[in-house]
Amino acid sequence: MTGDEAVEVDAPLRQARLNAALTQAEAMRRFAAAVHDLGEHSPTGASLKRMFAYWESGERAVGVEAYRRAFAAIYRTPYEALGFVPDDGTERVATLRQTDTSPHIDGELVALFESQTQSLRLLDRRLGTTALAQQTELHVRQMQEVLDRGVGGQRAELAAALAAAAGLAGWQALDQGETRRAWQLHETARTAGRESANAVVWAHVTAQSANVLLDAHQNHLALNLIQSARAELGTKAPRLLLSWLAAAEAEAAAATGDRGHAERQLDWAQSRLDGDGATELPFLMLDEGHLARWRGHCFARLGRPEAIQDLTAALANAGDSVRAATGLHVDLAHAYQVAGQATEAAEHLRTATSMADQYGSRRQQNRLRALRAAVQG
Repeated sequence: MTGDEAVEVDAPLRQARLNAALTQAEAMRRFAAAVHDLGEHSPTGASLKRMFAYWESGERAVGVEAYRRAFAAIYRTPYEALGFVPDDGTERVATLRQTDTSPHIDGELVALFESQTQSLRLLDRRLGTTALAQQTELHVRQMQEVLDRGVGGQRAELAAALAAAAGLAGWQALDQGETRRAWQLHETARTAGRESANAVVWAHVTAQSANVLLDAHQNHLALNLIQSARAELGTKAPRLLLSWLAAAEAEAAAATGDRGHAERQLDWAQSRLDGDGATELPFLMLDEGHLARWRGHCFARLGRPEAIQDLTAALANAGDSVRAATGLHVDLAHAYQVAGQATEAAEHLRTATSMADQYGSRRQQNRLRALRAAVQG
């Protein structure tokens, strides 16, 4: 039996598409439109592409009646020729069984996932990366599986929730010094953000992924990524997010050594900072204390003496985030080194080293090694 003959027998959906002279991309567009015309929701983006691969290989059956009707319509082919069982009582029972195996995505399920993400986010602040990273990635994989296999009207909301969870997992991977894994998780977050059509979520995880580039010393690429995310988002967004994005751009600009650009963005971030959106944006932590920390970090990178004042003020308002507190001590050690105050620098080096070891932050451990090397050099 040749490969073409195997496709004709074993993969009727693929054969029907080839017979209709459609590319997979065009077939997916027509399928999604046909499902919409039937008053139902179809998978989108990467999820739809994966489901098409499963269906066309015969690995999974098409278990949703609306999907079957859509395929019959776009290929103008009877059920039997597409490999679907004729619509009798047996077929209806089989359809129900297949549908039962697909998770139903509704508001309650999305809320449960979001609640779990928020719990992981709060625990991460208290316990650090080592204690939570594996659990967070399992959470992300479960959400991705439900999004891939699920049916129901809340797919976009679940995609947005997945983007936020994958962004958290990406931060944790970055804190562990795993830049490649961090980038992969942020790719998951960006893809899910696109699928959700939620511009706010997408812009946040896209700009956040620039931190991976900064850690890989791709500073100009990081700056370009944040700028493109801001340009696509525009200004019709929560002021809290606009402030956060400006501060993120300031950090990238400081990494490139552009002092003027960094200062302008920090001033812009300060002008947009308010509490609006804090409840609606649980993934975003930004207040006066956070912004002071960001300003101090930028000034420390630029060798500015004001860094010590900002970082000291931020340390007094660090809250319960062990990652933030560790990073603050690293920044203070750097700022005091630049200022030539060796005693103070050594004190913060010791504190930062102890915290980085305790909470498993390889990222900060790497920064501390670089600081020590600079002193010894």
